[in-house]
Amino acid sequence: MTSNKLSKHNQDFADAMATKLRLNREKLKQTQTVDEKINQLTPEQREQIGEFRLSIIREGLKEFPGLDPMKALQMMEEFGG
Repeated sequence: MTSNKLSKHNQDFADAMATKLRLNREKLKQTQTVDEKINQLTPEQREQIGEFRLSIIREGLKEFPGLDPMKALQMMEEFGG
């Protein structure tokens, strides 16, 4: 019986830590500058986006600091951009 409680306790702790880490990552993304977000893109991602769309995404990140560059690309593609 004690092992079940300990197991439940461990699972609750793991869930809480996972939530905390997720929230910290989200907060960090919102506090990064536009250049930091752009610089974190891989060369493959930069090539996929292209310089023209990257300039548009850069301007969008200035207006919407919480936006992820790859999410911005997805949104552009959905609107046919």
